[in-house]
Amino acid sequence: MAASATSPAPCSRRTETPPRPIDRQQETWTANKKLGRTSHMIPLSKSLAAVLACVIGLSTASAAMAADTYPSRPVTMIVPFGAGGGTDVIARTVSDELSRALGQSIVVEARPGANGAIGSAVVARAVPDGYTLLFTAQSTYSLNPNLMKDPLFDQLKDLVPVASIGRSPWLIAVPMESEFKSLADVVAYGKANPGKLVFPFWQSSVLVTGETFGRMADIRMRKVPYKGQVEANTDFLGGRLPLMVTDIAGGRAPVEAGKMRLLASTTAKRSAAFPDVPTMREQGLDVVTDSMLAVFAPAGTPQPILDRLNQEVSRIVLGSEKVRDRLRQLGLEPTVMTQNEADAFVRSEMTRWEEMIRRAGLQKE
Repeated sequence: MAASATSPAPCSRRTETPPRPIDRQQETWTANKKLGRTSHMIPLSKSLAAVLACVIGLSTASAAMAADTYPSRPVTMIVPFGAGGGTDVIARTVSDELSRALGQSIVVEARPGANGAIGSAVVARAVPDGYTLLFTAQSTYSLNPNLMKDPLFDQLKDLVPVASIGRSPWLIAVPMESEFKSLADVVAYGKANPGKLVFPFWQSSVLVTGETFGRMADIRMRKVPYKGQVEANTDFLGGRLPLMVTDIAGGRAPVEAGKMRLLASTTAKRSAAFPDVPTMREQGLDVVTDSMLAVFAPAGTPQPILDRLNQEVSRIVLGSEKVRDRLRQLGLEPTVMTQNEADAFVRSEMTRWEEMIRRAGLQKE
């Protein structure tokens, strides 16, 4: 019987995967990795890099286009204090000229409350397109962050400085019919009558100035919150408040009307507006609490718009005789800064006032 032959299995052909094209970028990245020279970023493909470059280019072009057409509608300037107060008056003076320079109306809107925090928060949360700006005093950007336990926004992250306007001193004032003829009289009365002296405040710098004065003079005073300076002036001139801390813009009219007596200024040197009023330092109290008015915008506002606003505001502050004279009449020394200078100023002042608040014994609330 013949043995059956087994049919050989068909031969299977071996197929090879064609070699992948060499990715020189990946090859370089891998080689660098072996040498310990890698970053944490995975190399981008050429197509993705091209897309990103396109997006960046479009964003830059869009920002430039926005600046070219800005402003195409009215701009709102928020003042975080009461209408008719010193900051509000100065904001309207500057805004009138800025409106002419921009060719658009500027609506000045007073939004008082929480020592200026409410109006400031409105701007911090606004669309960053240059159509909502903040005209404010130093208390909102240097003091509030150091006095509020739960601030409504982050000063350094949510707002960006646009331009500075000028420095203004604070003044210690009493009614003209007051028995106090000098700062020494106030201190003597305060020592003899602890807690009987009362002063109003409507923004943080007024509060800290009053408290610092009390601490340095070793007298205990009570403080009463007000919505704005106009309301405080009404009670002060009506004889319901024995003294107050005022700026020149809010105090000049009562002084010229013979209803207010100025006892001291809080500047390092005497104010040019009232050269006969001695500083607190001259009277033995190391209290220096002047205030810088400035304009802010929401963070993220296109840089070309910020640049234009800085240029226009700075030109108005220094170049407009009408504005410059008005600022000095209201007690401000016109002062301009670049955006970088203004940003550095805000940060340094936050640190300086933090120390003053500590010295005044104030706690975050």
